[in-house]
Amino acid sequence: MDLSVVIVNYNVRYFLEQCLLSVRKAAVDIQCEVFVVDNNSADGSCAMVLGKFPEVILIRNRTNRGFSAACNQAITISKGRYILLLNPDTVVEEDTFNKCIAFMINNPHAGALGVKMINGNGKVLPESKRAFPTPSAAFFKMTGLSALFPKSKYFSKYYLGHLDDSATSEVDIISGAFMLITGEAIKKTGLLDESFFMYGEDIDLSYRLIKAGFRNYYYPEVKIIHYKGESTKKSDVNNIINFYDAMLIFADKHFEYQYFGFMKFLLRTAILVRGIISLLKNTVRRHFMPAGNLITRKKRTVIVSNNEDYPEILRLAEGATPKCEVIGRVSIISEDLTNEVLGNSEQIGEIIRVNRIREVIISTHGLNASEIINIMQVVSAKNVTIKIAPEGEKILIGSKSLSRGKTVSNIPAPGLLKV
Repeated sequence: MDLSVVIVNYNVRYFLEQCLLSVRKAAVDIQCEVFVVDNNSADGSCAMVLGKFPEVILIRNRTNRGFSAACNQAITISKGRYILLLNPDTVVEEDTFNKCIAFMINNPHAGALGVKMINGNGKVLPESKRAFPTPSAAFFKMTGLSALFPKSKYFSKYYLGHLDDSATSEVDIISGAFMLITGEAIKKTGLLDESFFMYGEDIDLSYRLIKAGFRNYYYPEVKIIHYKGESTKKSDVNNIINFYDAMLIFADKHFEYQYFGFMKFLLRTAILVRGIISLLKNTVRRHFMPAGNLITRKKRTVIVSNNEDYPEILRLAEGATPKCEVIGRVSIISEDLTNEVLGNSEQIGEIIRVNRIREVIISTHGLNASEIINIMQVVSAKNVTIKIAPEGEKILIGSKSLSRGKTVSNIPAPGLLKV
C-alpha cells in the first residue's frame, strides 16, 4: 500500500464531501486507503460518507475524542508506506499524492512533508511553514508583532516569514492540516501525543521527528486549499487560551524547567494583551458600529461556470445573505460567448478590475482542482471574497460561511481543524 489518508471529521459534512472528492481524484494512480474518523458528528457526515464514498474506511466515535486520539485510531490499523494527516476542510490537486510521494522517495532522510496551503480567498497561509515555539517566537506571534513584521527573521520567526513561500525549504514544523509522514518515522517516534486535544500535536510530532534524526520539509510545488473555520479565529479569546494551553504542554514536555517558567510568563503576558485587544474590538463593534444603522450595499459578483450550471448558481447567489448583485458570468472555455458572459477565466483579473467585482463564485463542474486554485490565487490579489459552488450540490462554500439559497449558517470549525 502506497498511502494511507487519515481525515478527522467533526460536523463539517459539506467540506468533508469536497475533500473526499478531491482525494478520490488524487488517488487514481496509486494504491491508497482512506480513513475518516468521525468524532460523533450530528450533521449527517457519516451517512454521507457511507452513501457516497463506499471505498472509505469509516471509524465512528461516540464522543469527540480530539484530533490526536482520532488520528491514532486510524494510524494503528493503516497499511500505507506513507501516512497523510489531512483536514476535512481541504481540497487537494489531482497530482498532489504522486508529487509528494516522489519527493519523499527522492529524500529518504525526510520524516514529514508539508505543502503550500491557501485559504478560501486564495491567500497563502503562513502556517504552511513554521519554526518551533521558543518563548520569543511564541510571544511575538501571540502579541501580533509577527503580523506587523511578516518578513522579519526575528519577529516573524514562528512563521519563518523570511523564507520564500515558493522555495522548498527544510523547516521545523509541519501543519497537521496536511502532514505526510513516513511509516518508518511513525514507528521510530511513536503516535501522536493524545494529551494535545486541539492544538500542538503537530508541533510535538514535528519536534520528535527532528530529535529522531529525520528532516521536515515545506514543499510548495504542491498547493492545496485549506478553508479554515471561523470558530478558530485568531482574535477569539477561547482560541488564544487553547493555543496557550497547547504551548504550555509542549514546553513542559520538552523544555528545561527554567526555560518553561520563562515561557509561561511570556505566554501569560501575550494572552493578556490579545485578550484586551479582542475585548476592545468587540466593544467598538457593539457600541460604535451598530449593524442596524449601516447602509448595506449588494456585493458585485461574478460566477465562474459553464452555461448549464449558471442559472442554478445564480439563483443560489441571489438568495444568499448578505445580498449580492450578479453582474455576469466568467466562462471556463474561450468559445463560450453567450449573452451573460463577461470574458473567460484567463481574463478574471481584468474582469474584476473593470467591473469593480467584490465577490467571485467558482463552480467546480468542468474545472479541476489545479485550475480552481490558480483562479483563486489570481483573485486573492484583488481583495475579493471567494465562494465555491460544488458540483451537484445546492450550496455555496466559503471560508466564513456555507450558503443554502436564502439562508447562511456559519460553519462550526471544530478545534480539530489545524491552524
